[in-house]
Amino acid sequence: MPFPRLLARALLVIAFVHLATPAPSSAQEDQSLQRARLAMERGQEQFLSGDYLGAATSFMAAYDEKPFGAFLYNAGLAFERHGQLQRAIRLYQRFLEEEPEANDAGEVRQRVERLRAAIQAAVAEQAGPPDETPGTGETAGTETGENAVAGENAVTGETATGETGGETGEAGEATEATVAPPADVPAPVMKSLLSVETRPNDARITVRRDGEVVARGPSPFAETLDEGEYEVSVEHADYRTVSRTMQIRPGKVYVAILEMSQGAFLGFLRVHSDPPGANVFIDDREAGAVGQTPFQAPLPTGAHRIWVERPGFDTVEREVEVEIGSDDVQEIALERVSSGRVRITANVAGATVSVNGEEVGQVPYEGEVPPGDPEITIEADGMKDWEERVRVERGQVTPIRVEFNPSVPRSGAWVSLILGLAAAGGGTALYFAAEGVADDLRADQVAGRLADDDSRIMRGKVFAASAYAGWGLGGLFGIISFYLFVRDPLPDTEGRVFEPRDWTFAPVIDGQRAGASLRGTF
Repeated sequence: MPFPRLLARALLVIAFVHLATPAPSSAQEDQSLQRARLAMERGQEQFLSGDYLGAATSFMAAYDEKPFGAFLYNAGLAFERHGQLQRAIRLYQRFLEEEPEANDAGEVRQRVERLRAAIQAAVAEQAGPPDETPGTGETAGTETGENAVAGENAVTGETATGETGGETGEAGEATEATVAPPADVPAPVMKSLLSVETRPNDARITVRRDGEVVARGPSPFAETLDEGEYEVSVEHADYRTVSRTMQIRPGKVYVAILEMSQGAFLGFLRVHSDPPGANVFIDDREAGAVGQTPFQAPLPTGAHRIWVERPGFDTVEREVEVEIGSDDVQEIALERVSSGRVRITANVAGATVSVNGEEVGQVPYEGEVPPGDPEITIEADGMKDWEERVRVERGQVTPIRVEFNPSVPRSGAWVSLILGLAAAGGGTALYFAAEGVADDLRADQVAGRLADDDSRIMRGKVFAASAYAGWGLGGLFGIISFYLFVRDPLPDTEGRVFEPRDWTFAPVIDGQRAGASLRGTF
């Protein structure tokens, strides 16, 4: 095996062991980060589809799992696009409180001021110009001003609900009036989250953009980033420094894993299949399956070839590109093969199996047959045959269990038949002999030469009587033979046809080797 492939597989095994058997707290941390990632992706889909309130709820759900500022900022964007500016302002302020050193902190503060100005403009527009009240010289400013206050409250929603202070409360309020964002506020762009894990953990992470350091900290490391290209460097006293360029897209969670001993970043590959339970092979098919769907494992970044196989379905082969920090999900719909299979067992080994009149093998038998209703015949010496049309589905196996019963011996019938034919044949010969004697006697009688005591007269009678006796005996043996041929006191051979079912994998472990086989039960 080439060294790069061997290195990749070794790296996969090392990383998989690390991630598959973490300490309880680490496992909970990984699950929490994964839930945050899924909530972030769901929020991005909702945001792009125009469901801004749903997106805000999803972003806050991500924040509940992992309290990163990126989730607060994105929830603020969602509320801003929905027109609930007061909530957007509160979330932007919380973002600034949690990440005061963010590179765009100044821009976020300017955004907050513009949104506040937009709210005040909406309040003023709702209040309208003041009117003078005739006869008093006073304006209606007080009353209007009071209405303006009420209008401001209606716009901001402060009196209806106040500050909730909770993450769920930010997305749960529904009484605030909507205000269109000002035209001079730049179009919002979602932030992303970069999480870096190293093996071992005590490494130092540096993130640069355009040569300038934008973030630095120990592993495990997490940072809110804007869209763009970044250089991620990892330093450790016992290993060489590793650097890699990453392209950050908006509204994503990137989890980068680095094995310091190998000096390679890992991405994450997930393979789902319909139906599940398919074997997954990566890069080297002959090395065996690395797992079954739903499958997940870290992989070295770069191109990989995967095969997905399940008995009864066509194999799917794909090229996948694993990127640093990616969570690549491969959704595979498996198609059933064009043929079906039958699996035949019986109480007589070696019985002959025929499909549509063509011999295909011996019991125990498993093989492919055309889908539909082929005629299956199973024969064994000294046993009654079994024959039936069996339903066979594409990509499925139809189990058949046959219980043979002995056939009735026909030797007596054949002996009786032979004796009957012999007796009938002898009777016929004697009949013709008797007719010959009778002809001679009639000729002598006409010539006047026949004597009353001629011995031929008795001989003819004996021949005639024997002929009739032979015919009678032949008929009797014929009746006995027919009875023995049709008589069958034994039960017929029985067969049980089970419903077509999917083929399944069954592990084989015998102390010497481990593998998988196709196995079924009845």
